[in-house]
Amino acid sequence: MVRPDQDHEVAGKTAGAGVRQTVTKPRPQAEREFIVYFFDTDAGGVVHNLAYLRWIEAVRTDLAEKLGWGIGEMIAGEHGCPVLTKTEAEYLRPAKLGDRVKVVSRLGEVGKVRFVVESEVLGKGGEVFCRTRQELASVVLSTGKPRPLREDWRKLHAAK
Repeated sequence: MVRPDQDHEVAGKTAGAGVRQTVTKPRPQAEREFIVYFFDTDAGGVVHNLAYLRWIEAVRTDLAEKLGWGIGEMIAGEHGCPVLTKTEAEYLRPAKLGDRVKVVSRLGEVGKVRFVVESEVLGKGGEVFCRTRQELASVVLSTGKPRPLREDWRKLHAAK
């Protein structure tokens, strides 16, 4: 959605204002670099939206592993599995074929069942190509029902 106070034609000073950064203090994070390949782009050599989301998914999974919620535990489902419930994304400037990008994902708000992960896709000069805010919920995969986050995990990672 383009808001009236955003300069949607050129990445100006107000671009990026739509996906709020909700966490102001340092939070756990993970990062990884990617090279933009042909399959990440459209016919004009510009990265398409699904490539950004694929990179963000990979780094979000790295972050979960770092926070003690690895893929094995997710699959076993004893403590629920994080399921994506909402993604807000802003595409601020185009990354292009051959660019090297870095995705940085940070843990945001942590509730009883839901938590937030905020991510940015950055260029080598620090320019922001894309910014996302994703909400996830802990769910029992076999039933699809919400499950409270593991208490020790929630206490460790909730904002203090």
